[in-house]
Amino acid sequence: MSSRLELIKEFNDAIFNNDIIKNKNMLIFIYTPPKVGSTTLVTSLRMCCTNIANVLHIHDEHMLSVITGVKNIHNISVIELIKFNACIGKQVYVIDVYRNQIERKISEYFELLSCYHFNAMETNIINYKLDLLTKRFNSLFPYLGNGDYFFDKYDISLPDNFDFENKYLMVEQNNIKYIKLRLCDSKEWGNILSTIFNMDIVIVKDYQTENKVIGTLYKKFNENYQIPYNLLESIQNCKYFNYYNTESEKVNYITVWKLKTSNLYFESYNIEKYNFYKEISSENQFYNVIHRDHYLDHGCICNTCTKKRKLIIMKIKNGEMTDIRIIHEEVVQERKNQIIETINNNFQKKQTTMKKQKNVVNMLETTSYKSTKKIPSFGII
Repeated sequence: MSSRLELIKEFNDAIFNNDIIKNKNMLIFIYTPPKVGSTTLVTSLRMCCTNIANVLHIHDEHMLSVITGVKNIHNISVIELIKFNACIGKQVYVIDVYRNQIERKISEYFELLSCYHFNAMETNIINYKLDLLTKRFNSLFPYLGNGDYFFDKYDISLPDNFDFENKYLMVEQNNIKYIKLRLCDSKEWGNILSTIFNMDIVIVKDYQTENKVIGTLYKKFNENYQIPYNLLESIQNCKYFNYYNTESEKVNYITVWKLKTSNLYFESYNIEKYNFYKEISSENQFYNVIHRDHYLDHGCICNTCTKKRKLIIMKIKNGEMTDIRIIHEEVVQERKNQIIETINNNFQKKQTTMKKQKNVVNMLETTSYKSTKKIPSFGII
């Protein structure tokens, strides 16, 4: 075994170090850019197939290091890790999602608005003027939400056209199944994934920006933003936009945004200014936005979490809204509280029953005393 392969194996063993995890033959990599709906996909797959598959969510190598807790990754790429698992006999799926660029850029911008772009708490950011936020966004526009992993990262042969009829692509190469979805088809994801994995997959909405502290500002920005005409033209010429949309979808999308277009030309940062901006912003960044707690489901497969997962799926199928999370510590504590509550309720019921029984006994004793009491006799004169 080459030294490089040994390093990959070492890293892979460090990630999948639990015996239960090791013994699962199916491995699903959700390997996408940020802000394309991937967290919803992760939670949905964990909810529905955690018992048979490991689901790993990754945007890049840095996120892989943070999420797994394995710091010394020897510059191992995500693709190397994916290919290694296919080579050792795992059933490997890799899923990516396309989202139309303007919405993706806005969402990515707001995800880092507080900690990166303005280095301020969200409670302060919400008071910032829209003009300031808009100017910064337009300055960064060419560099936000760029790239497509299916095109640029996966190292696969792409079909000439997206499959608009089935609403997904699947390319199998070197024993790996690469799947491409579109966020605009998210209502169909349940059916699409159920077909691909041959099991019942229910979609659980998760981690939406509008539900965060900054949600009101995010909504206000979307409602008021007018895109400079030259920036809209750059979207029309984007190869990803033209590949993942039908002719009618492209026309409809551009038509909608033309109604929100400014006649002004905006000159965004050139690459030198942008690189300087990144350097300063990275130095000022006051917390890491990569964390596990934004998932509704952490993927624990203990009996308590599994039962909770089944309950959530049942509620979703019945059309009930739920934001219940499968985080082991919380689920276990909730179960303990339920047990304590049940014991207390049973104790109270028992106490009530004993009290009622005691009252009945007292009543019977009183009645018996009255019925045996002698009636005094009177002489007849």
